[in-house]
Amino acid sequence: MPRYEGMTALVMLGLALIVIGGLVAATCTLGGIANFARWGDSSLMFVATLGYITLVAGMLIVGGVSIYGLWKHRKRFEGPQRTIENAYIIACTAVNKQTGETVYYWHNYPDPLAYYVRLQEPNGKQNEYETAREVFETIAEGLRGEAVCQGQWLCSFQVYRGEGTHDRKAS
Repeated sequence: MPRYEGMTALVMLGLALIVIGGLVAATCTLGGIANFARWGDSSLMFVATLGYITLVAGMLIVGGVSIYGLWKHRKRFEGPQRTIENAYIIACTAVNKQTGETVYYWHNYPDPLAYYVRLQEPNGKQNEYETAREVFETIAEGLRGEAVCQGQWLCSFQVYRGEGTHDRKAS
C-alpha cells in the first residue's frame, strides 16, 4: 500500500542511523580513550559525540514512526460514514488473529477471526476494509452493491439484485 511506503523508508533510515551511529560512537570512543591515554589528545571524542548524536537521532526516528503507526492503527475505524454506490467486491478473506493465516473454511472455524473485504469503487480505486462476521456472511466475491464504510470498517453492504445489477438495489 502506498501510504505505508513513507513510514517504511523512515524506519529503514532510522535503523541505518542507529547502526552507523553506534559503530562510529563505539569505535571513536574506544579509540579516543586509547588516544587520550597514550598522547593526551582527545580529538576522536568529538567524532564519537557525532556518532552518539546520530545514534539518538535514529532512535528518535524509529520511535516516532512507531508511535505514529500505532496511533493511525488505533484510529483506523474512525471518521465520517460514507456510502459507495456500485461497489464491486474483489475479495473476501477470513484471517486467524492468532496465527495470521488465511482461513478458507471459516464457517465452522472457532474464533478469533478477522474478516476483510476488498472493494473496488466505480472510479477504479481499491481499498480493503475489515468487517463483522454478520456482514461477511452476506457477501461474496463478484457482487455489486452499496457499501457503507467508516474509516477502514465496512459497516454494511446491500447487494444489487436482478438484471442490470449496476442500477438496482435489493428489496
